[in-house]
Amino acid sequence: MTTQRRDSLALSVLLSAPAVFLLTLSVVPVLLLLQLSVAHHAEGGLWSPGFELSQYAQLLNPEFLKVAAFSFGLAIVTALITVTIAFPAAYFITRMRRRTQVAWLVGLLSTLSLSEVLVVFAFQVLLSGGGGLVKALVTLGVMAQPQSLYPNVAAVLVCLVYLVLPYIILFLYPALSRLDDDLPAAAATMGASPPRIFVSVTAPLVRGSLFSAFLLVIIFTVGSYLTPLVLGRPQHWTIGILINNAAMGTGNLPLAAAQAVALVLIMAVLFGLARGLGRARDASE
Repeated sequence: MTTQRRDSLALSVLLSAPAVFLLTLSVVPVLLLLQLSVAHHAEGGLWSPGFELSQYAQLLNPEFLKVAAFSFGLAIVTALITVTIAFPAAYFITRMRRRTQVAWLVGLLSTLSLSEVLVVFAFQVLLSGGGGLVKALVTLGVMAQPQSLYPNVAAVLVCLVYLVLPYIILFLYPALSRLDDDLPAAAATMGASPPRIFVSVTAPLVRGSLFSAFLLVIIFTVGSYLTPLVLGRPQHWTIGILINNAAMGTGNLPLAAAQAVALVLIMAVLFGLARGLGRARDASE
């Protein structure tokens, strides 16, 4: 074997190792879920190998459908609010001086070091009747007396936006930093106002990144567990809590696996539709 062929083989092996690793991490868990979802459920939280579709039939239960609809609705609203805030924030960061940009990016990255547990319980303290926010609102006369601001869907929504906002700003930053400054300048010379330039020129140039960010937020939040559990009421619980209750509460692991498989399939369908819409849009252009 020549040296060139040996080097080529070594490079192929080196490049294929991460692909095999990622493929294993993504395929093997799904296969295990599929196997468990059709297994036989025994009393006491046990299961035995088999092929039963009774767990999937339970997915048509109105309670599951209601929770699934609420989960995706909550994720979509969270995505709309997050992208609406993150887009202008990332844009203005890219227009700052380089040193100021670095300071903002470091600050955003530092917020990612906070665990979800810490953030959620910090919101619980902040929104409680004795929290600083409630005391400030009472002092300003907005509230007549101290009253807890949770549990409710608004508290869940605010906390979810806070958790995913730094990710989305950092996600949009590279695309916005590569924008050509000549295009907004040309629009300004034609009499367009800054808001008109931002909406009509800047936004269309990065709509692919905006759509990807929108989907990313949905992925992050559709199966959220701790935030709705702590800051919401039972009617505000998501599909992630339902899966946990099936596995840990009732001990029905096959049902929990079937619900997880259904969630994965729904997300796969959404990705397929999004990709199809993106290709159709590119073809029309």
